[in-house]
Amino acid sequence: MLLNILLSLTAVVAAILILGSLVTFLVERSHYHQTFVQGRVPNPLPQGFHPGKAHVLLDKQVPWLGKSFDRGQQLGFNIFTPLGAKILKIASPFYPKFTVNEEGNTRAYYFKTWVGKGKKDTSVDVLKLDYAAMRENPLFIRIILDEVVEIAPQQYLGKIHVKLLPGFFVTIGYFGLTEQPQEATVGARLHDNLLST
Repeated sequence: MLLNILLSLTAVVAAILILGSLVTFLVERSHYHQTFVQGRVPNPLPQGFHPGKAHVLLDKQVPWLGKSFDRGQQLGFNIFTPLGAKILKIASPFYPKFTVNEEGNTRAYYFKTWVGKGKKDTSVDVLKLDYAAMRENPLFIRIILDEVVEIAPQQYLGKIHVKLLPGFFVTIGYFGLTEQPQEATVGARLHDNLLST
């Protein structure tokens, strides 16, 4: 019985490693990867709201609007459409930091920011968006690690990693961010929002 359990567990782990490696291989053959490795750490670091576009699921539209950053606090959060918020509240009903902004969109899933070497691209310095550092995030969010580089003035490209096993990250896609200085007040409200939740 114990041997069968161990064999089944080994098979599951092997399947995760093989499938994860295949997904990473395919994702990193895209043109986004070539652009990413030519990027650099954003300088200055992002501040305020940055509209985003997800490059996952064949670039299909998703109910995610972008990210907002607080450079001084080294924090940020995601912004979702009302439809996205409904889905996420079903997936994480006990998450305590869902808040609605003035436009009716929802802030959720905070992250800490720090600069380091790329998880897969160790020769590239990146801005890490670390969801595991925020304990209130649900488990399926804490296993995500985003990395962001600047690819042109006010243009950023992010890479999405998911931790499937200890020390084993799978790259599942990319996202773009665009700086909009006129909306920097969104980021300026981040600190007050954190204090109130």
